[in-house]
Amino acid sequence: MTSEGKPLGWTPRDERDHFIRCPVCGETLDMRDLAQVIDHLHGQDVEEEPTIQ
Repeated sequence: MTSEGKPLGWTPRDERDHFIRCPVCGETLDMRDLAQVIDHLHGQDVEEEPTIQ
């Protein structure tokens, strides 16, 4: 059984599993916060998935 919005097969061991260090600036960010993730793109383009028309 799956839960909406939950990754399959991965469970964090503790709160630290949700944080990474940005390889560009070295700041720690919470991967659960999309705004923080987008702020750390540092000008990189994000490819969009193609839509079916």
